[in-house]
Amino acid sequence: MQKLPIGVSNFQELVQEDYLFCDKTAMIADFLKSGDKVTLIARPRRWGKTLNMSMLQHFFASEVNGLSTAGLFDDLAISQLDGGKYLAEYQGKYPVIMLSFKDVNADSFQGAYNAVYELILKVYSSYTYLLSSDKINAVQLNKLRIILSNQANQQQLESALELLSQCLYQYHGHRVYILIDEYDTPLNKAYGNKEYLDAMVAFMRNLFSAALKDNDALARGVLTGILRVSKDSMLSGLNNLKTYTLLDKGYSRHFGLSEGEVQDLFTQQNLSTCLDAVKSWYNGYRVGDLVMYNPWSIIYCLSEEGRFDLYWVNTGNNDLIKQLIFSSNDSIKAQFEQLMCGEALTVSIDKHLAFDLLNRSETAFWSLLLFAGYLTFQTSNLSLDSDLYDCIVKIPNNEIRRLYNRFFTEWLSSKFMDRGVYNSFLEHLVVGSVSLFVQALSLFLRQSASCFDTQFSRKSEGFYHGFVLAMLASLGRTHYVKSNRESGLGRYDLLLIPKKEGTKALLLEFKQVRKEEELESAASLALSQIQTQAYHTEILQYPHVKEVVECGIAFSGKSVLAAYATYNLMRKQSGAILLTNKYGQEDE
Repeated sequence: MQKLPIGVSNFQELVQEDYLFCDKTAMIADFLKSGDKVTLIARPRRWGKTLNMSMLQHFFASEVNGLSTAGLFDDLAISQLDGGKYLAEYQGKYPVIMLSFKDVNADSFQGAYNAVYELILKVYSSYTYLLSSDKINAVQLNKLRIILSNQANQQQLESALELLSQCLYQYHGHRVYILIDEYDTPLNKAYGNKEYLDAMVAFMRNLFSAALKDNDALARGVLTGILRVSKDSMLSGLNNLKTYTLLDKGYSRHFGLSEGEVQDLFTQQNLSTCLDAVKSWYNGYRVGDLVMYNPWSIIYCLSEEGRFDLYWVNTGNNDLIKQLIFSSNDSIKAQFEQLMCGEALTVSIDKHLAFDLLNRSETAFWSLLLFAGYLTFQTSNLSLDSDLYDCIVKIPNNEIRRLYNRFFTEWLSSKFMDRGVYNSFLEHLVVGSVSLFVQALSLFLRQSASCFDTQFSRKSEGFYHGFVLAMLASLGRTHYVKSNRESGLGRYDLLLIPKKEGTKALLLEFKQVRKEEELESAASLALSQIQTQAYHTEILQYPHVKEVVECGIAFSGKSVLAAYATYNLMRKQSGAILLTNKYGQEDE
C-alpha cells in the first residue's frame, strides 16, 4: 500500500515520495484556458486548496525551494492534454510568488501584521539574487534592502509584493504568477474585534490591490480561501477578479474527491469498506453540478483502515459556528430545527460575505455555513430581484450532523453541569420512564429557560418543542429523530424511532396553557390527539419496533405535566404526572 499524504501540502514531495493521491493537474489546463486575470477559488478548509496552489507553483516555476521542477509533470494528466502543449509552453517558464496566510492566527492586529511581514521576508529570501543584478535600478534595490532588513513601514510593506513582482519581471523577462493561499484566514481571528478587523482589512486590501490590480508585471493571479469577502472590504480594489464558489461549475472537479476517485482510493488501499457507508458519513457536498467528498476525511478514514470518525470537524476551531447558532434569532433556530430533522430548507445565499453582518443578517449566517462546509445545497438559482441566490440547503452528512449534536450536548452540559444527569435524562425517555423523564425536564427548564422564553404566546409552544428537540439531538446515533412530520391523519410534534430492535419508539405531542390548573386537561388532550390522529402510522414501516410510548406533554411557564400510554402488543399502561417549580415535588 502507498503512503497516505496526511499533512503533506508540497506537490513535489507528494509526487516524488510515492504518496497515494488523485491527479488534479488537469486544473492547470482549465486555468490557462479561462483567461481570468485574477482568480479567486473559495472552498471549505482542508479541501486541497494549499496542495493545488503548490501544484501551480511547481508547474510555472523552474525551481521551488532550490529544487528543479523539470520532469515533475511528465507522467501526469496535464502532459496528455492538447498534445502536451501546456508542458512545452508553460512548465518551468515563469517567475512565481507564492505565499500562504493559513497560519496567520494572531490575537491582535500587530501580531498578525508581524506574521505577514515574516511571510514576506520568507518569500524575499528566495530571490536575494536580485540584489546583485544590474537589471534592477537603484531605487528598487534600496526598497528591497529596506524590506529585507525588517525596517519597512506599513506603507512600504503593503507594496512589497508589487515591488518583488516588478523586479522579477525585469530580471527574467517574463511576467509573474502571484499565488495567495488562504487569503481570508487573518480575518477569522479578527472577527468580533472591530478595531482589529478594520485594521486587518485595510492592510490586506492595500497589499492585494498593489500586487493584483494595474500591475504591469503580473501574468496571472490566483487566490484561495473559504469565503468571498464582500466588495466593500478586502477585495474592493480588484475589479479584475473572477470568483468561483461552491455554487459555480468552474473548477468543481479539481477540489475534493468524486465518488469514482473515492472508490479507487479504497480499492488501492485494499479496503472493502461499503461505499454506501462512506457516502453516509462524508458525502453530500454539491459543488457546481457535481457531488464531491471532503478529501481530508477520506484520507484519514483510509489511514484508520476504514474506521469512521469526525476527522474534518476536528481539524479547526468551530467556535464561531457554534456561537452564531446559539446566539441566533428565533427564526434561524426554528429553521435549524428542520435541518436537524433531516429536512431541506430554502434560504438566501450571498456570494459576497460581510463579516460585520454575521450576527445581524440571516443571509450572512446561512452563507457562512454553506461556504465553510457546514451545509450543502441541492439547488441554486439567482434571485430575479437581487444578486442573492435562492438555495435549498441541508446538512451534508453524518460527520457534520454529529458536530451539531456535539454543539447541543456541550450547551446542555454547560447548563446542567452534570453530564451524568443529562445521560440519565435521555435514558429515562428511551426506556419509557415518563415520570422520571418529565421530572428531569422540569428541572432543566427551571435551570435554563428564562421567564421570557416561557411566557404564553402563540410562538412559545415552539420554544418548548425546540428546547426538547435540542436536548434529544444526541439520540441521533441510536434513533431516527423526526419532527413536524405527517403521519396518519395529522402532523405529530416529535417522533423517535429506534434503529435497533429492543427499544421503544416514542411519540411526543406538546401543548402550552396559561394556568397550571389547565395542565392536566391539556396533557390529556395531547395524548388523545396522538391516538385519534393515528400518529403511530409511520412507525408501522419499521417492523423491528415492538413497543410505543405515546406522551402528551403540557407546559405552563416552568411547570410540566405528561399524560402517557405505553403499548406492548396487547398490554397497555397509562398514567399522568405533574411537576411544578413552585414546590419542586411530584403529584400523582
